Amino acid sequence: MTEPQHGDIVLYAYLWAREADRGEETGRKARPTCVMLIVAGRDGRPRPLLFPITSQSPNLASHFVEIPETEARRAKLYTPAWVIVDEFNTDDLAASYALEDAKPLGRFSRKFMSRVAAAAAAAVRAGKARRVPRT
Repeated sequence: MTEPQHGDIVLYAYLWAREADRGEETGRKARPTCVMLIVAGRDGRPRPLLFPITSQSPNLASHFVEIPETEARRAKLYTPAWVIVDEFNTDDLAASYALEDAKPLGRFSRKFMSRVAAAAAAAVRAGKARRVPRT
């Protein structure tokens, strides 16, 4: 079985920053999550950034990217939906207990992933992004 790749949408028990702040260690439910491979761990293995996807309108104070209908169809998601980019989990997906299935639900296009990456980078530069490490 291969690990999820950049742009894949996987079912992952995402741990929200607010849940981690309360001492929770596991996500409450598996949700569609966008995989962005960016960082390497100390062991040399990739540690993807995992951005949650939600169907609930995000808070206007948060940073997010609305998923266009064509991208939602490609990723096998319903609309409306948003990728939240001001918080993310990092995890070793090869060993993660939070990954429900390594087989992706679907995949975003490179062009849309560029938009997600740019929005995430803007949130990081603004000091608004929260990383929740899972390993």
